[in-house]
Amino acid sequence: DVPAIMSLLRTRARGIVASCRRGIEEFWKGAYMDPAAGAKQKHQNALTGDPWPAALLRLKSFEDLHKLWYVCLKEKNLLMTERNYFQQHSVPWKQYGRTKKIKLTMKRILTVLTRREIHQQILKAQEIAQKQNVREELETRRFHLEEGMKQLEHKIERMGNTESVMKGAWRATLAKYRADHEELMIELKELRKETMQYLVPDWRYERKYSDLPGLITFRRQWVRALQEKSRRPIRTY
Repeated sequence: DVPAIMSLLRTRARGIVASCRRGIEEFWKGAYMDPAAGAKQKHQNALTGDPWPAALLRLKSFEDLHKLWYVCLKEKNLLMTERNYFQQHSVPWKQYGRTKKIKLTMKRILTVLTRREIHQQILKAQEIAQKQNVREELETRRFHLEEGMKQLEHKIERMGNTESVMKGAWRATLAKYRADHEELMIELKELRKETMQYLVPDWRYERKYSDLPGLITFRRQWVRALQEKSRRPIRTY
């Protein structure tokens, strides 16, 4: 039947539209613009406590902070929508305190995550520095072995085809140097990969990525301590 098929298609279309629009009601659900909420419920939803202190945020894991960040972002979007609605209708809005608390909580979350990342980078830098010291010792040994191998090869080459006890000792020593050199290169292969960060230019002049999505172009003049010339206000009087 054509009418039955058309009604089925309309029902599916409504379901697709509803699934696509799902979540937009979060911008006013529970707020003053929500027609489904009563006045008492709206008043209870407007009552809030203090912002999250940094001491409690430090005890949270990265997943918990990530969830809390998006909860605050959702609440911030709701308040911004409500403020825009009140401004359009020329009605005074009284929820500026809630917005300030949300922004303060989000700033503290970023501060906790940033300090945690700095601490991890410091530990990683200390570990790399220790490996770099080991690598320098091994590189010094490698240099001395290669120099000794070149000297022995030159001495053996100067002896020509003549055989002697000294030439045999030089050959044995050269074989031992080569075996030690191979073992040393195996150890240096991993250490060179782990200490490649020392070959990167100064981080202050590189492009850095933050916790938020998007690229941040790091410029030298943005940091007050790195500015070559101090900026003074220009007076026209």
